[in-house]
Amino acid sequence: MNNVKCPNCGNENLNTNIRCESCGTQLITNEQNQNIDLNSNTQFNSVWDVKIYPFEEIFSGIVTTITGAIFSGFSSMLIFRGVDNITKIVGIPFLICGLAVLIYGISSIVKGIKEKKNINNYINGKLNRDKVEKSKKNFMEVKNLVHHIYTFGFLLFWFGFLIVFDVIAIKSWSNGGNSLFFFSLIFWFVGIYILINNIKN
Repeated sequence: MNNVKCPNCGNENLNTNIRCESCGTQLITNEQNQNIDLNSNTQFNSVWDVKIYPFEEIFSGIVTTITGAIFSGFSSMLIFRGVDNITKIVGIPFLICGLAVLIYGISSIVKGIKEKKNINNYINGKLNRDKVEKSKKNFMEVKNLVHHIYTFGFLLFWFGFLIVFDVIAIKSWSNGGNSLFFFSLIFWFVGIYILINNIKN
């Protein structure tokens, strides 16, 4: 592996080091630093940005996890303590969406922790690019899975609401329900489009 000489003290450093191991002088320019892509598509403009990014990812993950936990807890109460069966059924798609958000939040925290470790390894010249790529691939797989789970929960609620709406419209067909039924067809087409688009992707 090629070394780079520190312009301040002349110490030889690994070419993957951001700062000199001896005096701490920055060894790479901001232009070079923009090419650092440890576990995401983010471009960094300074060493400070590189170091602070994992903490932002962890904080975002914590907020998302708390939101998902609250949403899941509220939905669980609807399902297990609902006053009637309709209320319990309505809670199911919300629980699915809440669990999806919870899983994504936890995976974001794990991703941020791994990025912090990767950055420390990068600074010390011990970064294993194969492990970084594997970690990135694993996170993308989790992200895609969560997206599908969330979409499934959303569409379950969407179509469930339309079915109930149309049943009510058909029962009051002669009293203006026919116009409500035909109006609901627009939302059926929207839901089907979302479903087909996600299946294709």
